[in-house]
Amino acid sequence: ADALNDMDLEDIDGKTTIFFIATCGQGAMPQNGAAFYKALCARTEPFEEGTAFSVMGLGDSSYYFFCKAAKDIETAMMRLGAKCILPMGEGDDSAEEGLEEGLHLWLDNVWPALELEAPKDVPHISPIELFFSKRAILPEKEDYQAITQYYEALHAKAVSISKMKLLSEAGHNRDFYSFNLDAGNDLIYEPGDTLEVFPSNDPNRVAVFLHEYSTEWDEHTVIKLNHSFGIHGEISLSSLFTNVLDLFGKPTSHFMQQLATFESDENKRQEMLDLKLSPEKGFTFADLLLLYKSAHAPLPALLAMIPPIKGRAYSITSAPSTTPNKIELCILIDTWWCDAGMRYGLTCDMLRKLHKGDRIWCRVKPGSMEPPTHDQHVICVGIGSGLAPHLSFLRDRVHAANAGVNVAPFSLYFGNRFKKREFLYQDELEEVAAKHGSWFKLHTAFSRDTVGKKVYVQDLVGVTDDAYKHLLESQGMLFVCGNRNLPKPLQKSLRDSFAQGRTDAESIEKASRAVEELFVHGRAQQEVW
Repeated sequence: ADALNDMDLEDIDGKTTIFFIATCGQGAMPQNGAAFYKALCARTEPFEEGTAFSVMGLGDSSYYFFCKAAKDIETAMMRLGAKCILPMGEGDDSAEEGLEEGLHLWLDNVWPALELEAPKDVPHISPIELFFSKRAILPEKEDYQAITQYYEALHAKAVSISKMKLLSEAGHNRDFYSFNLDAGNDLIYEPGDTLEVFPSNDPNRVAVFLHEYSTEWDEHTVIKLNHSFGIHGEISLSSLFTNVLDLFGKPTSHFMQQLATFESDENKRQEMLDLKLSPEKGFTFADLLLLYKSAHAPLPALLAMIPPIKGRAYSITSAPSTTPNKIELCILIDTWWCDAGMRYGLTCDMLRKLHKGDRIWCRVKPGSMEPPTHDQHVICVGIGSGLAPHLSFLRDRVHAANAGVNVAPFSLYFGNRFKKREFLYQDELEEVAAKHGSWFKLHTAFSRDTVGKKVYVQDLVGVTDDAYKHLLESQGMLFVCGNRNLPKPLQKSLRDSFAQGRTDAESIEKASRAVEELFVHGRAQQEVW
């Protein structure tokens, strides 16, 4: 495989080429493919006979320009006479199984299209270099110093929880929490930034797993690492499996292929390769390792096969202009269902058990939204905990207004299921609306309050004039934050607002182009999950 910036058009002329193309930002070509695509567009001479191709696009369908870069490559190749041997595949990060779902569907067809037999996967494993220590146990202080190396390699900081507050009604089936952190001078942030929180596994569950899985080592076993995971020196397996390895995460088919290489029984190996890892089953890496204990991977291989725990990024709710040494997060405790019942996401499972004074590892990361200037007209649309970045922008603007700055209009559309149970930050928002009504408007929608008539927050955008005034007339900014079900219907509501009640084809087309222009010129920004 070659990167596109290592390819010339002559390299594909008369040959068959398979492209894997991701889409960046607002439909942009990846940086390493920009020069190739420019040359492709500039070419006028058709390709030689025998030039063939197929494209696998990677993107997120919740974004306006889904797989646009891949579609652009496909169109340009066909314009020059290349034969498309297989329609473009679409790896959608919004799909239930993520990018892999579309990839596997496409792969099932690409080999016959190439008139080749599908290769048999022989997964590669690069074992972690380690040595077993002669020490029977590692002092807690030394263990903590070892795991600190791991987090410091990620540029993470350990900060304390100063306050936790339940934002939704007690006893409700959805728990929204406010978490306040003492950031001090360790974490510098701007409105629109996110805080990436690094969760850890329950050490008791880790100990139970290690005892069930192996008779050779357990949570007390001490190993020495040579810079693997950023750690140089001795560390306990308890600390490593608790803080580094995603032991209770959702496994992939690639993991099963790796694990199956350690199974000597051919029938059992085939059973492992045929296993369907559907979300309903709720399998974790730990579950499968215990289910197929006969495929017993040596510890160096096992540490390489289980992926590291990923940090979870949350939009910051606070504004540095008002609380420079504090960071606030608004979080919905994530749950999901499988055949075994309800389960918690790893980060949320950790967060819900925290208390004031507990410390968590985290780091500030840029969000996908650039903060607006105080003189820009703003429309914010958020549902649930998607209120977070909008509240940061609003708090910053309130601070500026209180300081005497002449700020531009700001309209917030906030939606959730029930007003009584889930009107997050109600007192604060209504106070701002009352005090700063000359420039701030609050629109709310609670979809489950009226039986038989669901009104969603995006519906309000289409029946109010704010979007037309602030986005079309005043060329303001649109910020969207919520789940992946929000962007598409919101775009329709924006079109309705821009059309101002006109339904003729010309007006609808003009309104649609205006919506697209928001995204093309970066005046529409979104953060979805």
